Amino acid sequence: NSIVARWRRGDAIQMAKLLSSLFIVQATTTAFLPKFRRLTPLLFNQMSSSSQIAAILESPSAERNKGPIYDMVLGSKVFPTLMENNDNNNKIRVLELAAGCGVHSTYFASTALADGMSIEWHPSDPDLEARLSIDARVERDNLADSIRPANGWILGKAGGTACNDGHRDKGDAGANNSGVGGIEADYSQYHNYFDLVTCINMIHIAPWEATIGLMECAGKTLRKGGILLCYGPYKIGGTAVDSNLNFDRSLKSRDSRWGVRNLEDVIEVAKKEGLTFDSYIEMPANNLSVLFRKD
Repeated sequence: NSIVARWRRGDAIQMAKLLSSLFIVQATTTAFLPKFRRLTPLLFNQMSSSSQIAAILESPSAERNKGPIYDMVLGSKVFPTLMENNDNNNKIRVLELAAGCGVHSTYFASTALADGMSIEWHPSDPDLEARLSIDARVERDNLADSIRPANGWILGKAGGTACNDGHRDKGDAGANNSGVGGIEADYSQYHNYFDLVTCINMIHIAPWEATIGLMECAGKTLRKGGILLCYGPYKIGGTAVDSNLNFDRSLKSRDSRWGVRNLEDVIEVAKKEGLTFDSYIEMPANNLSVLFRKD
């Protein structure tokens, strides 16, 4: 018990010393062997749990907006609409682009399951640390039956990750990313497959090429009648509330390729990919949930 307690405190060095002492003093005794056999699974379980916790990243913004996005958009409008026209045994297939650290993946999927829906959730992010965090959250919350392992599709040439909205200035998205590039071949098997594509807090914190890549991916992977949800701050008619204009200046000071986008420009890019603007919902903190439908 003392050995397990030490491991739980993360005292790996002392653990190694203690194990060495035990082996030296007692390894030759038959009495120690049964104890070691019982102890080994505990040690490896603790190692696995510690590794899982270490992989999990946090996102305060995702924690704040997950409830409003589900309650005001997904649970009340999007999912009911999709269920009315579902040819897949009432299972909703979702592709979450720029999924970040997995807060939304696990919350949305688990809440939908609790609401009685059948979900097949595919999280995607070009940031390697983000993908490890997503998979660790899925394992921790026992959601592997509903959430697939995170993929590394890059949107456009530069990629886009919601991790840029968290505690790090940059993700590892881009030409040198060790993940998978988001070229058409990566999702060719998913053409006309998904009922819903989501992209939350990415468009303003990624190069414009990532938005183009987002619309290309959504246009190809959504089924006819499928829905694209884009959440974040926007300008309308070239302007916005003061807080979003200040945010725009702050983003551009961090990376000149970033910035709060004109909603009209986003709608125009979506239209080129067969996605028709449906509506937007005003959200807390001056954000919008923008909905598109696949023609």
